[in-house]
Amino acid sequence: MVAQFSDKHIGKKVVDQNGVEVGTVNDVQNGDLYVEVGPDADAETLSELKWDGTVNRQVHHLRDRYVSNITDATVRLNV
Repeated sequence: MVAQFSDKHIGKKVVDQNGVEVGTVNDVQNGDLYVEVGPDADAETLSELKWDGTVNRQVHHLRDRYVSNITDATVRLNV
């Protein structure tokens, strides 16, 4: 999904393909989403998003290729 995101997406929950919450959209910069990772985020999902390893940050850039759809309340991932 290629989309131009805006401030209206801030605050939406980000969930994996199974509906498990990964985090919340924290910011939008230049049309890109930035997600604050939640405490219950699945380690395997974070790995698939390339948000694990030596990078230990709370907020991560969410690449368009991982977004499958967006509703009024959530951003659903395809991982």
